[in-house]
Amino acid sequence: MNDPIVAVAAAEVVKLAFNEFIKTSAGETAKKLTGEALTKAGELRHRVVSWFQNKQHEKAEKAIVVIQEKGSSEAVNKLTTYLDDEMEAEPVFAQDLEDFVKQIHELSITRQTVASNIKAGELEVTNIIQRVKREGDSIQTIGKDIEVAGKAVFQDLKQEG
Repeated sequence: MNDPIVAVAAAEVVKLAFNEFIKTSAGETAKKLTGEALTKAGELRHRVVSWFQNKQHEKAEKAIVVIQEKGSSEAVNKLTTYLDDEMEAEPVFAQDLEDFVKQIHELSITRQTVASNIKAGELEVTNIIQRVKREGDSIQTIGKDIEVAGKAVFQDLKQEG
């Protein structure tokens, strides 16, 4: 029986690696990737495709073609099963893919920082609104690494997301 943790990881790998081809709601989250995260997802897809090509795994290669041509959820499920088997049999490969997934998630986080690395005698910060306009994880910080010798005033600060 397959380890359920590996099965979840295989599904996540397939979702992220083939997000631009998946036509189901399972691909919606991954479709929101931008910039470096999207590039990293392409690299992840290349690793998966290359792995199965080097193994001459015809069923997996066929599933990949069907995903890329039709966005088939049935092909996604098949590829997930094949990838699950490979990740279970090859822990080094599994770790490599897991590392890619972590990097993609890390690159997908929106980070906003206001008033950072300030050294001042006095400081007044007012009327700052921080908004995250895209879905996903976000880290918002107002006031980081601030050194004030005298008076520091922070008023009307808002974070939305």
